[in-house]
Amino acid sequence: MPIAIDRAQRSADVARVAAQLIAQGGLEAVTFRNLAAALGCSTTAISHYFPTRNDVLVATYTYIADRAQARRAQVQADGKHGVAEVLQQILPIGEDQSDDWKVWLCFWTSALFDPALAQIQQARNEVTRGEIRQLLVASGWSAAASRDLSRQMMTTIYGIAIQAIFDPAQWRPAQQRKALQHVLALASIGDAGPRRAPLPAGKRLRAGRAGRPAPGSPDKPA
Repeated sequence: MPIAIDRAQRSADVARVAAQLIAQGGLEAVTFRNLAAALGCSTTAISHYFPTRNDVLVATYTYIADRAQARRAQVQADGKHGVAEVLQQILPIGEDQSDDWKVWLCFWTSALFDPALAQIQQARNEVTRGEIRQLLVASGWSAAASRDLSRQMMTTIYGIAIQAIFDPAQWRPAQQRKALQHVLALASIGDAGPRRAPLPAGKRLRAGRAGRPAPGSPDKPA
């Protein structure tokens, strides 16, 4: 009898390996032959689930984005971390996050010339902005201020991340954290600041208590 293969597991395996190939060699490294060799299967076993290479790229981007989102959610859910610590999960701090950013940057290049990929990217950007906005509201910013600040924070985080990927020696984890915390500190006293005092970047959030910051001790320095 033929061996039963779980479709979801096979798709996840292909996306995971494709992400590794992209992080190591760019989009050009993603071929059915390379995927088959890494997974120890035939190219037909991959094309059965992914008819085209573009299908593989979309699945890979979705896999990476979902994994990063789950990582942020886990940090926020335990209620032990502050705003800065949650937002730091988006930055390329650590090997996994750095590989994620390499995949994203490659995907963005393709998305510039592919309307379907561009639409996926726009939708994911909106999801990330929404997460940041909800985090800011939960930490004390007003809803109106959070809308503006979420865009600013996303722009800041993306800028830090891109510089860190291309110049890691100048943008070590400590420098990335410092830059992020600086922007949060400026936001708390600027025009985009909350109508009531926000939870400082180093204070902890209480999961599930939107708009009601919980007391906590400052984060330890990097």
